[in-house]
Amino acid sequence: MRKIEQFMLAGVASMALMTPAQSWAQQAQDQDPAAEQDGNRLEEIVVTARRREEGLQKTPISVSAISEEGLEQSNIQQIDKVSQLVPNVALTATPSFLGGNTAFIRGIGAQDPSLALDTPVATYIDGVLIARNLSSNLDLVNVERIEVLRGPQGTLFGRNTTGGAISITTKKPSRDFGFEQKFGIASFGEWSSRTLLETGELGGSGIAASVAYIHRERNGYVDNPFAPGSMDPGAINSEAVMAKIRGEWGSVRATYSYDYNHMVGVPAAFQFRYASPAVTNYFGTQTTGNRQVITPAYQSTLGLRPLEQEITIQGHSFILEADLDDHLTIKSITGYRDYDALMTTAYSPPGIFGPTGTAGTIREVFVYQANAKHEYASSFSQELQLLGTYEGFNFVGGLFYFEEDGGEVNPSQYIFVSSAFAGPTNPLGGNLLSSLAAYDVKTKSYAAFAQASWRPGGPDGKLEITAGVRYTKDDKSAVQTAAIARTGSDEFSNFSYQATVSYQWTPDVMTYAKFGTGYRSGGFNVRASAAGQRFDFPAERATAGEIGLKSELFDRRVRLNASLWYTDYKDLQTTVYTNNAGGAASGFTNPAKATFQGFEAEFTAIPVNHLTLSASVGYTDADYQEIFFPAPVTGVVTNYASISHFVYVPKWTGNASIQYEIPATPIGDMNFRVDYSVMSRRWFHQNNLPNLNPFNDQISSPAHYNLDARFTLSDIPVGLGKTSLSLSAYVENLTNRHYPVSGIDFGALGFAGNVYNMPRRFGLDLKFKY
Repeated sequence: MRKIEQFMLAGVASMALMTPAQSWAQQAQDQDPAAEQDGNRLEEIVVTARRREEGLQKTPISVSAISEEGLEQSNIQQIDKVSQLVPNVALTATPSFLGGNTAFIRGIGAQDPSLALDTPVATYIDGVLIARNLSSNLDLVNVERIEVLRGPQGTLFGRNTTGGAISITTKKPSRDFGFEQKFGIASFGEWSSRTLLETGELGGSGIAASVAYIHRERNGYVDNPFAPGSMDPGAINSEAVMAKIRGEWGSVRATYSYDYNHMVGVPAAFQFRYASPAVTNYFGTQTTGNRQVITPAYQSTLGLRPLEQEITIQGHSFILEADLDDHLTIKSITGYRDYDALMTTAYSPPGIFGPTGTAGTIREVFVYQANAKHEYASSFSQELQLLGTYEGFNFVGGLFYFEEDGGEVNPSQYIFVSSAFAGPTNPLGGNLLSSLAAYDVKTKSYAAFAQASWRPGGPDGKLEITAGVRYTKDDKSAVQTAAIARTGSDEFSNFSYQATVSYQWTPDVMTYAKFGTGYRSGGFNVRASAAGQRFDFPAERATAGEIGLKSELFDRRVRLNASLWYTDYKDLQTTVYTNNAGGAASGFTNPAKATFQGFEAEFTAIPVNHLTLSASVGYTDADYQEIFFPAPVTGVVTNYASISHFVYVPKWTGNASIQYEIPATPIGDMNFRVDYSVMSRRWFHQNNLPNLNPFNDQISSPAHYNLDARFTLSDIPVGLGKTSLSLSAYVENLTNRHYPVSGIDFGALGFAGNVYNMPRRFGLDLKFKY
């Protein structure tokens, strides 16, 4: 606590130093309302980070927002690409999963896909929690904006959010009839179609509806000689639907939404890069059947056993709002979500034959493969809110209920080569093993929360004081049936709070200081392979401080937002991935202690008319005080804080973009945009201990950058009244860089490898709108 107190005292001093910005922003007093419409002023961004609509620049928390236009300009089709635009955010498609998203914000996230481990970065769609990161990398259909909230969200988005939250807001049905059709083609045989129909208000009923449908199809981007292009690694065939019906009758509003995402395809290729001397010797002397290639170099052609995955994600939500009077609104958010996946994954070619067993029998061997992994999870949530707005006083309070039922059956096969086979005089042989992980988990969660903001000087007062609390109770149970059988149940509870003080120095410059806590419930280690491994693990708790600046300067041509933060974690849930000769994967969780500190800054400017410059930078400095692993040879549990890494966490993130518009040319409006993003080195396991993950350093992702470019010609004159036409051409990964986006060290099995990013990709979009 002492470090956080010192941090907050420094923040108060920093706020005092920020007051000279008052003289800058006086220029924003006289703004031309038409300037934003003609593209010469920065657009006003509305967010719901405090569960009510308010301007981004008036919201005293660290939140980034990407509008519908921004998503299209950066060609963001799934959530994982958001990390190229937002500082201190690292999102990666979960390795070997079509619909998964591994999310880290300010250094906190969860790479383990176990359904018994809650993710500390929660994803919401229209206020409904998507509890599983394995079902959160959705096709983005009819999205209005995406908000990224950084840091523990202990009060309003308090369900397990010790790292942050991603909030997706979809568009409301228009009151006017509309139709939009978009076609796209791209590299690797990709084509897509997006259709949007708006009914407009149906008669005088107050009811309007919309339905959007996306079909996306692509061949793989690594050539597998054992499969057609439609089953190459990286291939996808997906359909997504978003349907909405909304009614407005005076003080009452009701919205029903349904979203559906069905994906069939092959995950990105796992490239076998490093192996122990025993494994290298075993496959190096293979003379029968296909060969297993072991090379650290990136491979654009890679032989793999062709296996497909099929994932279905769907959700229902019903939101009912009623204004009780001019000051009070009651709101109900009901959600149901369902996830079902059949995931087959292979890490090697078919037809590998080698000596197996002590007698040296020649059999087909599998480096590693999951033949018929089945996962499912369904959840129901209900939230009730009461929102009040008075003179200088706003509040929101409510109740939250959540229940989830999920499970996994995961059979796998792999070869175990003993270290005794490393010598050239020893007979070659390996054990072909099989394992099964199977479990079911159940969760019920109850919470009550309240948050209020008060301006002592009334609604126009410069000082705002905000305080919030949340009480959470989680009941959890687990039944593990394989590799070992055991059951457990536990109860976790937490009282979280947060307080924020902000001061509006001028209409366009505001500073704030925030202090609060967050919580992630504990759970069960349902994939352990030995009875001696700990079954349950405790809840994770975070205490955080932050100071920040929100500013718009020079007649709203410059926007600068920045924050400085510090977070202390107790019982940090860290998972270790390894395999052993006993035939099962071991993913065990150890409570750790760690501190995180850093900063982020976001800058946008229009220096001259129609030219927009944007940049952001994020820095995360993380330090373990305690993290325990079994020592090599002795197996004694030891604190390895001094040599451990934070998985998937870059120290530095940054991006920059240039966009230039040439409006009203004879052939339409022209828009040129270039995006550049950079990320520093990342590790995919905590350490490189020889008994756990000895290849961790080799498979880490080095610092890398990405360069995208896009040209759009919009409002092309077609002479059909309200009809508009636009054409876009783009290229992603312009310099065709290859870098790992994820990695797995299989530990005692003696090999490790990586999944790489997509190569250079060209595309063309045509959009028709009425």
